[in-house]
Amino acid sequence: MHPIDHYATLRRGHEELLKRAEYERMARKARVKQKMRRNFRFTANWLGARLVRLGEKLEQFGAFAKRQPVPKTTKRVNFRLLSKMSPHN
Repeated sequence: MHPIDHYATLRRGHEELLKRAEYERMARKARVKQKMRRNFRFTANWLGARLVRLGEKLEQFGAFAKRQPVPKTTKRVNFRLLSKMSPHN
């Protein structure tokens, strides 16, 4: 067996391996992040489609058609008219 006398070469090779491992970790992290975003979009899209279908079914059953509109209990008053009617003027 030959003695190792190329320490600088071995150190450089080790540093390159560490750099390559770091790049692979960053790439793996980016893939996981991208997959999570994709899953979130897929879930949001699925939920939105389900809610739309549920709304369509409720409309078919007449749940919204039978409901009476809520009467307005307050009437809008013109601010200028209100200030003229005030007893403090």
